[in-house]
Amino acid sequence: MYALWGMILAASGLTVWLALQSPWLGVRFGLSDAGKEVVVVAVAEGRDEIPEGAVAQRLLGRDGAGIELQPMDIIEEPDFYDTYAEMDVFFARQARLDAILRSGEVRLQWQTEDSSAGETILFPGKRPLRDLPWVFWSQIIAGFASLLIAGWVYLLRPQDWGARMFALTGLAFPFATSSAALYSTRELALPEELFRQLSMLNHFGSTAFGMALVALFLCYPRLLVRPVYLLFIPAIFGAWYLTDVFRWAPDVDWGIRFPLIVELMLAISFAVIQWRKSFRQPLERAALRWFTFSTLLGCSLFILVVVAQSALGLPPLLSQGYSFGFFLIMYAGIALGLRRYRLFNMDEWAYRILLWVFGATTVISLDVLLVLAGVEQRLSLGGSLLIAGWLYFPFRQWLWQRIVNSNAVRLETLLPQLSELAFMPVGEAREAHWDAVLRRMFDPLEVRRSEPTCTQPSVQDDGLALCLPAPGGMQGRTLRFAAGGRRLFSTRDAAFAATLCHLAEQLLSGREGYERGVRQERQRLARDLHDNIGARLLRLIHHLRGTPDAEIARDAMKDLRTAIAAMDMAPVPLSNALADWRAEIEKRCEAAPCRLEWRQPDELPAGQLAPRTKAMLESVMREMITNAIKHAAPAHIEVEIAAARGLLRMSVSNDGAISDPRSWESGYGLRNMRGRLEELGGRFDISHSTDKVCLIAEVPLT
Repeated sequence: MYALWGMILAASGLTVWLALQSPWLGVRFGLSDAGKEVVVVAVAEGRDEIPEGAVAQRLLGRDGAGIELQPMDIIEEPDFYDTYAEMDVFFARQARLDAILRSGEVRLQWQTEDSSAGETILFPGKRPLRDLPWVFWSQIIAGFASLLIAGWVYLLRPQDWGARMFALTGLAFPFATSSAALYSTRELALPEELFRQLSMLNHFGSTAFGMALVALFLCYPRLLVRPVYLLFIPAIFGAWYLTDVFRWAPDVDWGIRFPLIVELMLAISFAVIQWRKSFRQPLERAALRWFTFSTLLGCSLFILVVVAQSALGLPPLLSQGYSFGFFLIMYAGIALGLRRYRLFNMDEWAYRILLWVFGATTVISLDVLLVLAGVEQRLSLGGSLLIAGWLYFPFRQWLWQRIVNSNAVRLETLLPQLSELAFMPVGEAREAHWDAVLRRMFDPLEVRRSEPTCTQPSVQDDGLALCLPAPGGMQGRTLRFAAGGRRLFSTRDAAFAATLCHLAEQLLSGREGYERGVRQERQRLARDLHDNIGARLLRLIHHLRGTPDAEIARDAMKDLRTAIAAMDMAPVPLSNALADWRAEIEKRCEAAPCRLEWRQPDELPAGQLAPRTKAMLESVMREMITNAIKHAAPAHIEVEIAAARGLLRMSVSNDGAISDPRSWESGYGLRNMRGRLEELGGRFDISHSTDKVCLIAEVPLT
């Protein structure tokens, strides 16, 4: 890294030294408002006799040889000409001007607006450092800052072909900026041969930069070709560069501008291929997205503002020196893409930049078209802004919705599903429903459950994962690969997830508070029933002991105990419930008297019955036994329990007085049994044969 800094400082120092070697008059020239005359813009201290704003007409040397100053003499970039013949004329005039400046004594003839003429004798000296304009320093900074960024990325990843090609772009770019800084900020003229060499160096830097950019998109984020095939790029564009050096190209467009445009088009084409190759690779795609859009922003704006304007024969919209600053944006974006630094926060900005570039391109293109169509220049910009506003902004809004918000789920559409979470039973059902909410919101390829590792939603693994806390006592979650692997998680996703988790916590806390209140109220009612009604029934049982009514009081006490048990919130194992029912039925059959045959499988499902479910089934079972003993007076009662495919089946058959069930009157007991079972999602049925009748109850086991 120190070697890189040393190289940058040495190259910068050499560029500044060369810029200070030209003879200096202490006069800054510019163009008149009409652009047809050279005027004095500013003068250095000691040149006050030259009025600012005066037209600089002629420059003469010590030997009297002179030349009339023309606007072409102070043009900053010879590439603005369309033919090599025009460039040769320009360089020839530069040679004459440089000879006059080096003659030791220069006479400047000028004329003011009131037609007052004058002549000032100037003695060229060494150019001071303070005279170098800001546009000079901006080009130096742009070139060597890009080299510093590219070198930094390469030193971090020297084996990565993408980093290598990026380093080559950074190495080539200062050749273009430093050479342009020297000749574009000259006071008036440079030696012809030096100027030509600097111009060729600028062309070389631009072409080499484009070649490295094409190779970069062939290598990053994955190699599209074997590295050896990258040599075809310099073979093709190096030969094209030679057509410019030896003037084999028909004009400047073919020699300089078209190669740059072709290189940009190739880079964009390979970027599209890389995009298709990175399907379901969100980190690669996010890096490529920012990578591509930053390149489009830097290169496209430079070409639109400088190269394309020259190709159309129009003056550049911005000084070429300042336009090099566009590439710094590109270098920063590419560096972030290669280093994959916080790319999850850049997705939307990448799209915003694309839309900004598209909007600016639209306005510039419309402005150019209106000028070419004959519209006055002062009206063309306003017209282009008006047309672009009508067409671009609706299109921009539509495109933004399609690209950025196409898969977004609005919170109001998610609330009904989220609110259902509060009504899910604790356990797997609630966990699965929370998974479904998260899948609908973020469409991750993977949802991992684990102990909570974060207290707030946070983006992890460069946007590949989103860590969620555990709302309402559920497990924590780690979501991976958002939108089916097509994008990264962003801080916006984390903020939305925080809202979801907060709402889920509020819903589950509210549900828990409601259930806690229900439990407390049930416990109070159970205590009141036990302490008051239970005590009175117990006194009644003792008072009626030995009488027929004592049995009725005992049955009432059993019903009361069943009702109190139903208020308990703790579930009861199925085997325990069956044991309780069997013990009660055995006592009743002994008292009837009749023989009981109880059949149930040796192994029962490990399920549990909610207290209310147990109480309702207990009432149904009790009513079926009561009906058999009371109405049939059987000698034998058979109870069969079966549990299979998530259903609990209880059947009670007897051999008592048999009648066709269709002739039975649907009394209160039958209606109650059917109603209770339907409330539990089950069914009640009666079967009849010649020797027995069977009552059947079925309910789902949950």
